[in-house]
Amino acid sequence: MDIELHNLRVVAVDGGTATGKGRLIEELAGLLRSKGVPVIHLSTGSVYRAVAVAAIDRAVEMVLGRAELTESQIRHKALELLGDLRPAELLDLARARGIEMHGGQVRIDGAAASGELLKGPAAGTGASVVAGLLEVRRFVNEVTRRQINEFDGFVLIDGRDIGHTVVPEAPLKLLLTVAPEVAAARSREHTLAEIVARDARDRARSYGVLRHPDDPGPGVTVLATDEHTPESIRDHVYGLMRRAFPELPPL
Repeated sequence: MDIELHNLRVVAVDGGTATGKGRLIEELAGLLRSKGVPVIHLSTGSVYRAVAVAAIDRAVEMVLGRAELTESQIRHKALELLGDLRPAELLDLARARGIEMHGGQVRIDGAAASGELLKGPAAGTGASVVAGLLEVRRFVNEVTRRQINEFDGFVLIDGRDIGHTVVPEAPLKLLLTVAPEVAAARSREHTLAEIVARDARDRARSYGVLRHPDDPGPGVTVLATDEHTPESIRDHVYGLMRRAFPELPPL
């Protein structure tokens, strides 16, 4: 890694779609704050979505005959054009739009990016496209590692390749799993077929791969979330955290 990690109070949580990693991190962050422990929650997915927003805005300018199309049609055609943007152009866009992270919050054009902007379906689809590019993944990893070093406290971070690509130095690395049918019942954005396809695609990457639970990587703890409630898995993981970070207060 080009950016040496100085803050090692890091918990890395990986998992496929709707495994509960985001909810787990939110629950853990709330628990730590209630105990007076400084903590932030990072999501690399939010940075990928921010890059996608910048890319979609650029692609909109490339759509021919925009005056005769609806907003929805323009966005659809813009998504089709994302593949025409070169990696170097995407990186220039990301830097020109000031995509960075401070205090756990993704920023675009100097302002905090709203959840509405980042959580839209176009941003999600676009993120899946740009995340397949090695150059973009390296950019997101650098943004994330700078934020970790900037924060004086615990950093809880979720994604798909955190423990083995973004912060392999993390003292606690988890890989969450769930049956596809359970994931589909949990998800508000994706169908069962979409979940299976997306996770398979992410496991087939040559870089930033989503690890299979049968081969999670060194030092990674695999946790099945199918039968867990948000509270039960939170408490279980907090127990693992106290082993990795003995300075934490008891549950």
